[in-house]
Amino acid sequence: MEMFTRALDHHRAGELGPAASLYKKVLVAVPDHAAACYRLADLYVAQGKLDKAAAQYAELAHMAPQTLAMFSEVLAILRVLLPPLAAQLDDRNSQPEIAPTKNSAAAQTIQTIIANPYFLTALQSMPVYHSPLERWLTIMRASILRAASADQTEADDDTIAFCAALARQCFINEYVWAVSAHELESLNRLKASMANGLSQSTQIEAFKLLALAIYMPLGELEFADTLAARRWPAAVAAVIQQQITEPREERALCDTIPRLTPIAEGITAAVRQQYEENPYPRWAVLAAPPWPLVPLDDHLRARFPLAPFRPVEHADQLDILVVGCGTGRHALEVAQTYRGARVLAVDLSLSSLASAKRRTPARLANVIEFAQADIMALGSLGRTFDLINSGGVFHHMPDPWAGWREMIKLMKQDAVMQVGLYSAHARRDILTARRIIAERGYKPTPDDIRRLRHDLVTSGEKFSFMGLDDFFTVSTCRDLLFHVHEVQTTIPEINTFLDANGLRFIGFDFGAQEGQEHYRSLFARNGWSLGDLNRWDAFEHENPQLFAGMYVFWVQKA
Repeated sequence: MEMFTRALDHHRAGELGPAASLYKKVLVAVPDHAAACYRLADLYVAQGKLDKAAAQYAELAHMAPQTLAMFSEVLAILRVLLPPLAAQLDDRNSQPEIAPTKNSAAAQTIQTIIANPYFLTALQSMPVYHSPLERWLTIMRASILRAASADQTEADDDTIAFCAALARQCFINEYVWAVSAHELESLNRLKASMANGLSQSTQIEAFKLLALAIYMPLGELEFADTLAARRWPAAVAAVIQQQITEPREERALCDTIPRLTPIAEGITAAVRQQYEENPYPRWAVLAAPPWPLVPLDDHLRARFPLAPFRPVEHADQLDILVVGCGTGRHALEVAQTYRGARVLAVDLSLSSLASAKRRTPARLANVIEFAQADIMALGSLGRTFDLINSGGVFHHMPDPWAGWREMIKLMKQDAVMQVGLYSAHARRDILTARRIIAERGYKPTPDDIRRLRHDLVTSGEKFSFMGLDDFFTVSTCRDLLFHVHEVQTTIPEINTFLDANGLRFIGFDFGAQEGQEHYRSLFARNGWSLGDLNRWDAFEHENPQLFAGMYVFWVQKA
């Protein structure tokens, strides 16, 4: 719109006052104008108005949740908005302490941090993928428990809001942070005291309830029904909703999920059980839908402008299969991205599927179906698809190549498939960690996953996977280091399979467009072809962590 363009012109010219005034007018006219919201936040930072910038960034996160997709970017913003937090994260000796009574400069510094609206929004919207911040929050959590146990409950609204956001964070990461024996003792005493108070119909203080919720999900308490029936302040009610109400809804939804095929025994049944126990992955917010929806061909051309591929037929009515959809985040993003999408999303785990179904926005309910199925039996449905998404699935099957061949049978002529497979080169540290796990007897339980993470961090051992997002929640850490079955592969093996099964390689997908452009430029400077898998194999040998997440790539049925 013309007003936004004028605001940008003022902003670029350094005329911050007029630019701010116009950005505000744009937001009055179009309240969800994300670009104006972002620019206004950036302008406030330039003016040194960090409180206003924090409020604006928080508003941006609500209207455009995709701005929270990269934790490194979130952390960079937090460092700018909260210099005291940045200083404490850089000081490994810092010992932050919650202070319900704020009589000191240190307490006021903590109050400034915990009252920041962008910090609170980030905490309740995504797992913390950063070891120093995890350490800081773990120390804060312990101080909250001490204060609650000592009846230091003069907690103001800001303290309650922070404790609620921290409780939601801990639920998202599945309580993955280490807990000391002393904390467990205090927690058990607090839980017993609260149970006794509820039995006598005593009023429960929100601060004490939240001190429990930052250590364990409230839905597991024997008095969860009583808690859910009471009225609470909005911040506490959101925790009750997350930890008691929504898990109950998901358990009820399990009975409504269609079962399309039987589930095989053996490895397949063991994999299913893992994901029933730990639905994967945990997530809190879904990115806002892109507008307008894009044809699949346009998406592929934008990501792989040099790749030879044929247009997909029926581009305005795409039949899409997402296998191994887990808790549904990627399947929902697919459903709201492509024009004409009709999505069947399948998984082994009913718990994961119920989570996906509960999170499905009303706008997508008619274009996506979640169902339980064993992909080796999907051919019995008699359906074929224009696009199959199979990221992170084949390598957990008894025979990954057989599973891949079954999916090829479900592809229409000229259909495309996005595949994700683990790299044998990039997983070397993980295989070493698994040997340590076996030698030391760690089990795939939440307690032992917490213990392993704590032992690795405090030992000073440096493994590449400790920086991966998957290290920072229970379900993803279990998937990363304790999986019941995993097969790694190499680019030459992939190349051989493609040649033998009539698949044309389109290109590797590095997620963010910046990653795509980086490797496109790198290969162009060296005179290499992006479609040359032999060249990629050599490049991976030189850069063994290149595919630390997975090989993610697109192919087309020839």
